[in-house]
Amino acid sequence: MALAVRAAQLGRRAHLIWLLLATAALGIVFMGIKGFEYHKDFIDHLVPGSGFQWHEANPGAAEIFFWLYFAMTGLHAIHVTGGIIVMLVLALLAWRRRFEGGNYMPVEIAGLYWHFVDIVWVFLFPLLYLAGHR
Repeated sequence: MALAVRAAQLGRRAHLIWLLLATAALGIVFMGIKGFEYHKDFIDHLVPGSGFQWHEANPGAAEIFFWLYFAMTGLHAIHVTGGIIVMLVLALLAWRRRFEGGNYMPVEIAGLYWHFVDIVWVFLFPLLYLAGHR
């Protein structure tokens, strides 16, 4: 995404389009990984609610963890999906030559959004996936 912003600043339209599409594609890959993970959690009955099953110590604490896990990663997934849509729309607009003549501010703002969503994951990953592992 940072390279896409730079390409927009330099007026490199074709490069901008490919970088925006690559950013969207990597976001789609991330969402696919999360989809497989959510599916496995569903099959293993780890979704909080009446069907939740935990066969180790502290099932109540485990259910609270998974409630928070799905709430935080689900909210993040919504924002990633929104970012993917924005990247695709920007690629279309770049293809239509909307960012020529120094008009690259929409790409830069989208870049800030994408990096904010990215930095949220930098904090969520260790909090949810690494914390408590010894």
